[in-house]
Amino acid sequence: MSKLLQHDSLLIRFFTLIGLGTVIFLLFWIFSFYLLPDGILRGRTAAAVLAGEEAADSLLFEFLRIVLLNMFMMVIVVVANRTLVIRKFPLGYLPPLLLCAIYAITLGTNSFSIPLPNRMAPSFEVLFRSGPYEIASYILMAASTYALPANEFKKLIPPDSKPIEPTPGFSNNINWAGFALAIVLMIGANLWEAYQIVSLA
Repeated sequence: MSKLLQHDSLLIRFFTLIGLGTVIFLLFWIFSFYLLPDGILRGRTAAAVLAGEEAADSLLFEFLRIVLLNMFMMVIVVVANRTLVIRKFPLGYLPPLLLCAIYAITLGTNSFSIPLPNRMAPSFEVLFRSGPYEIASYILMAASTYALPANEFKKLIPPDSKPIEPTPGFSNNINWAGFALAIVLMIGANLWEAYQIVSLA
């Protein structure tokens, strides 16, 4: 799998990472739906705190709030990829995989700030929600910027890394088509999420 995650083809990197994320997502969704109590994460994640517990007064303001939050998270993915590579695994691959687990638990326990009428059981119904497409855009961004790391991890205790020489440049180490598509996909997913939230409020 390591070779696939570092493959020269953006599509192979993307589908490998999204496949791994899907496995994580399904495992955590099934576990949380059947074994965890309702609302266990409600108000406890950074995104929930920043987004607040009430919908904005209009679709436009809700959309702007959501898109700003998600673009900030996009920046984190790129910065993480730029910061470090751990045994050929770019650090920016970790946030989207972590989000797969968090979103799965949120779904399985109905921990949304504005709850659904009922928990969502594992099903294809999730594809009508914005979450999977937001995560897919994070994964696409991570896969598009995987060649940016400026430092290589050496050991954990004591923490040690070494600069990669020559330092990879930005312009020729980003797949700009994937980068742009990730942003477009995120904006579309955020608009859909804003609509869903305003409709429920």
